[in-house]
Amino acid sequence: MIRRLELRTFLAIFGAALLGAAWAIYNRNLTNFPYGEGQLRPLVWVIFATPFATFWGWFFVRRAERWWAAFVCFCIYFFSPFVAARYESCTVVRGVFDLGDCFTATTQAQQAAAANGHQIYFSTIVVVHLLAALALALHRALSRSTMPRQLPLPEGEPLP
Repeated sequence: MIRRLELRTFLAIFGAALLGAAWAIYNRNLTNFPYGEGQLRPLVWVIFATPFATFWGWFFVRRAERWWAAFVCFCIYFFSPFVAARYESCTVVRGVFDLGDCFTATTQAQQAAAANGHQIYFSTIVVVHLLAALALALHRALSRSTMPRQLPLPEGEPLP
């Protein structure tokens, strides 16, 4: 079975994710360590912008899948901070990814991450969001929508 890439779907979802990532990077550049009260909003946008924009890209291209889009984008938003935090704890101590540091040097990792303002975390979360959005856009662009645009009318009933 040959699957065709639906370019409109791919561009809408991934293009919106790229716009969200640009907004996240812009907001990240508005902050500097140590963070103050006024920098909380830009830091929230760093975590929220890409999944939010991905949802709207998916919503506009496939309105029938809006609840599925909301659920999947919420899952990306909810679970990606855990992935980014784990990656930060694996790299912050030595500067390179080391699986041993993830589980043995947790106190050192927490101290080092806090000392540099979680630079690795805020950079990694944008990358994780973009990778998830790319996978999502490819998946949706290679699969047809299974939801009908309009339910068929029963036999014998007049059109509305």
